[in-house]
Amino acid sequence: MIHAFVNIIESPSSRDLLDGRTEGGLLRESLKLAEIPNAYSLVTDRGTLEETIEVRLRAAARVHNKVPIMHFSMHGNIDGVALTNGEFVPWNELKEYLRPVIRAVRGTLLVCMSFCVGHAGARMAMNDDDEPTVWALVGNTGDANWSDAAIAYSSFYHLFFKKFNIDVCVSSMKVASSDHNFVFYLGEQTRRNWQEYINEQGEAEIQANIQMPEDDA
Repeated sequence: MIHAFVNIIESPSSRDLLDGRTEGGLLRESLKLAEIPNAYSLVTDRGTLEETIEVRLRAAARVHNKVPIMHFSMHGNIDGVALTNGEFVPWNELKEYLRPVIRAVRGTLLVCMSFCVGHAGARMAMNDDDEPTVWALVGNTGDANWSDAAIAYSSFYHLFFKKFNIDVCVSSMKVASSDHNFVFYLGEQTRRNWQEYINEQGEAEIQANIQMPEDDA
């Protein structure tokens, strides 16, 4: 078994709470059954999100004496994540919350986004600074529902903690949930691809603005 624990951060909508939909809670029970170490926090606003990452996560890491895998179970879109009280946290802000964790584990952080278009969290790796980025991010490119997500991530962690490669684990998510929109991105590769794209766009803009000399009369 790998030297890590799954740190679940859940922020359901008020309607989810009213109807008893808590994917993170269900996933935790699955992890317990599989004897996979884990921690769980229910956050409702920026304050509890900050406390969870800055205080509770550190305490859980000491208890387990392992590095965390960050699992976010909440609502979101291509621009960021939504919290229970309606506050919206864009990717650049979530990245700042995670920066001390990424530094502490020296760029080996695995992040799992369990919500619609969670793959957009890869934007956190699209930068040109010298800071370490996440090792990998797992998410869905479409509108994942809670039941499929819970089954998919249970399958993912079951194999990942048995030391299967991440591509095999993500493939198992697709089969288990019948949702083929689950994907993963490697942080450093995503950053390099983004930097290459930006450089190409810059060069294309330069070329487009070059004034061709007029022909001599």
